[in-house]
Amino acid sequence: MGKYAVLLSAGPDRTGSALNGVEYALRLADDGHDVRVYLDGRATRWPGELATRADHPLRDNLDRAVAGDVEIAACAFCAAAFNATSGCRTEGIPLLGTAGEEHGPDVAALVDDGYELLTMS
Repeated sequence: MGKYAVLLSAGPDRTGSALNGVEYALRLADDGHDVRVYLDGRATRWPGELATRADHPLRDNLDRAVAGDVEIAACAFCAAAFNATSGCRTEGIPLLGTAGEEHGPDVAALVDDGYELLTMS
């Protein structure tokens, strides 16, 4: 089976791209692939946005990802830049890197570990 890292940078202003990215990740996971989703840039706003919009189409898929179907995390640097840190924490999304100092995830390490990078913006 394959190993995939979905780098999602589509924020709440790009619902279609975000829906596609999470849906692709879940389909790959359903088929037995090792899948991770990383919220980057404006996408770090999704957890906070969805906390107030239970009827949003992305809500169920993000909940499923957080529940363990795929590994999901967010860039701490970007979350701080987009005022999204508390939303990520409230929704149980781990933060990678250091706010204001270090971007996460380490894409070079992911590639070294055999992950194919899929970018959605």
